[in-house]
Amino acid sequence: MSKRIVVIGAGPIGLETALYAKHLGFEVTVLEKNEVAANVAEWGFVRLFSPFSMNHTPLAKRLLAEKGVSLPKDDAYLTGDEFIEKYLHPLADLLADHIVENCEVTDISRKHTLKDDHIGTGERSNYPFRIVANAHESDPEITEYGDVDLNEFFFEQQFEADIVIDTSGTYGNPNWLGDGGIPALGERALRDEIDYHLIEFDDVNAADFIGKTTLLVGSGQSAATTVQQFEPLLKQSPKTRLVWLTRDNAESPIREIADDPLPGRLQVAKDANRLAKHPQVHWQKSAAVVMIEPDDDGYIIVVNTPDGDEQLRVDNIIANVGYSPDNSIYRELQVHECYASRAPMKLSAALLAESSDADCLTQTGKGADVLVNPEPNFFIIGMKSYGRNSNFLMRVGHEQIRDIFTLITGDATLDLYKK
Repeated sequence: MSKRIVVIGAGPIGLETALYAKHLGFEVTVLEKNEVAANVAEWGFVRLFSPFSMNHTPLAKRLLAEKGVSLPKDDAYLTGDEFIEKYLHPLADLLADHIVENCEVTDISRKHTLKDDHIGTGERSNYPFRIVANAHESDPEITEYGDVDLNEFFFEQQFEADIVIDTSGTYGNPNWLGDGGIPALGERALRDEIDYHLIEFDDVNAADFIGKTTLLVGSGQSAATTVQQFEPLLKQSPKTRLVWLTRDNAESPIREIADDPLPGRLQVAKDANRLAKHPQVHWQKSAAVVMIEPDDDGYIIVVNTPDGDEQLRVDNIIANVGYSPDNSIYRELQVHECYASRAPMKLSAALLAESSDADCLTQTGKGADVLVNPEPNFFIIGMKSYGRNSNFLMRVGHEQIRDIFTLITGDATLDLYKK
């Protein structure tokens, strides 16, 4: 009997994983919290820094070509929306009978087995995974899975699998903006009012920011993108203000990589650093948000700076402070996590051994062994496997897919990506 594989998440890595499994003859089901590529759609207006050659696999390219699908050129730099339209949706079409959308995995365990059972033995692999998920709609793509009628059970579903591969990413689990990575006072109650993701300042959203004061917290590429996208709003009204807080005591808010091989990334960094000096932008380094209070249609913010606590009033809050893995879904499994990154320990240790200043493009594959957890046949790959480390590349995810299937099949030479 073919082993049953459940893939969590129908993003770029989840889809590629399912395609690999299907091509090898496994019984594969993809459980997606929202819709296919929903996280990518969140930043669909943003252009990828990396060319298309780094973001697709030879296997998918070949199978799509057999269906008459024409792919972008290898040197094309796609927006997120273009990536979905021209690649991810056609890829999902190859897996149409295997994807369950609007089905959020909430818990994973083993049948008849608790977390502290069979420690350090292979006995746990004799019990199938039990997966509980919440369905958001009564008409998912797949109406039956085994003996379960998905239309019959609207609120909760149960699945079984021999192998579980978590590719759910981190974009849906933003970090807190408060000092020390925990909520600022008042932040928890205002969670739904704060923008933790990238915003498209289009005709619909721009009106909320033009002529108003916006607080931005963050010093990574997402924050830099927000600042770059904010420039047209500064031009439309001299009353538009941006208060930008960064945690580090650096000379500029965004690091510029010398001789950056990705011109788009370098341009975003340069634009953000230039705009930090704009008269309508106030950049404050070595700053941390301590408290947020509602104030009519805006907010009173208490910020800790080297000169002490300061108070300011803003109309909007954007927190581009990174994302973390949601490890609650596998809390009943035996997973060894890193104390710093919250990623699986073996991979995290390999990543921590690298220089923190190294460019993500210099990464090399870490091999299959670092993807093994104490929990047999449970794998975390993709962005989630990096935890709080933001250096993940889709190219690395493709290598992880290849590596875990050498473990699953027991064939160390298996490589469906060989050209």
